[in-house]
Amino acid sequence: MKSKMDSTKQSEIFEIGIEELISRTDAILPAIAERAQQTERDRRLPDATIQDIRAAGLNRVMQPVRWGGYGLDFDAYFEICWRISSACGSTGWVYSQSAVQNWEISFAPHEAQAEFYARPDPLSCSAFNPGGAKVESVKGGWMLSGRWRYSSGVCHADWALLGARIEEIPAPILLIVPKGDFRIEDTWHVSGLRGTGSHDVVIDEPVFVPAHRYILPGAPDNLAANQSGSYRVPMASIAPLGVVIPVIGMAQGALNAYESTNRTRCTAFDGKPMAQMVGPQLRIAEASATLDAARALVRKDIEEIIRRGQTGDILTKDDRVRFRRNHAYVVDTCFNTTMMIARAAGASSLFESNPIQRFVRDVHAGSMQVAANWDEQAEAYGRVRMGLEPNSALW
Repeated sequence: MKSKMDSTKQSEIFEIGIEELISRTDAILPAIAERAQQTERDRRLPDATIQDIRAAGLNRVMQPVRWGGYGLDFDAYFEICWRISSACGSTGWVYSQSAVQNWEISFAPHEAQAEFYARPDPLSCSAFNPGGAKVESVKGGWMLSGRWRYSSGVCHADWALLGARIEEIPAPILLIVPKGDFRIEDTWHVSGLRGTGSHDVVIDEPVFVPAHRYILPGAPDNLAANQSGSYRVPMASIAPLGVVIPVIGMAQGALNAYESTNRTRCTAFDGKPMAQMVGPQLRIAEASATLDAARALVRKDIEEIIRRGQTGDILTKDDRVRFRRNHAYVVDTCFNTTMMIARAAGASSLFESNPIQRFVRDVHAGSMQVAANWDEQAEAYGRVRMGLEPNSALW
């Protein structure tokens, strides 16, 4: 199936680089930040935000070239995602899930990819928890029903990638379902990441899913055509970055707000300028150093994964638990940094008009994802270093 884009657009696809995409991202950050309160209030991304992201082409970063995307890898996605998340945590979170799902779609058969990208700039949501799925194998595919929780971005999704277990394959897979085959149940009444609209996906009566509409992690159908190194490593070593990277951006957003406020703020009792006080200066130095270190660690891991994937260098058990340790460590560190900023910001940061309180709640929500559980990943890493087998669920 050939792309319908004109020659100008086709030329752009092959020429665009990370720096250009960063510039496009920076250009829309003020508008995204301005809509952050509306995003939280409406419990979904504003249509204008989605239009801005599409107009900048940011949704096409990890979309395959043959389906109209830029065909870039996690290094480009990383630089875009943390920046968007620093303007609005919910927007960054939804963008992150959608971008990683574009990457995951390349693990599906060609026919499924053609259907998914039949309309330009599709949006998707995902829910990998297979426990709520009811699947029956039938001729030509499966009959699927059930309930899936935490489906971020479902309000705008054209497709849902739903976790399931089937008899033919021992590992969980993702079944690809169009929006006409499921309904959305409004369940996302939460304290943090409110704007992600992570409602339940429900299929009451079984629907037919053709046998080609599935994603089996680790077996990309277009491996020969797609040279991205990330497709040649275990999915667990890189896919959890979809959770990690937005949290880095949210913590940065809290720091940005703290800096901005304290440049002009004075103390309540003696009117002393906060900018001249040692305490805020030290908090800014510590937080910025910590977040710079977190970004550097993730950048290093992404570079290593892409490089080793491109060369066919198989990741060892030690490598895999190290990457998972780093995922959880970065999230834990960003959480602690955000809490430090919040405490330093004082009572004024509790007001809804202050973005710090929103970033605090969003970071808290993002850090609670099972993929970023520090205790589990730290134990698995320590076990392997002691000559034992890892005991974590996702490594």
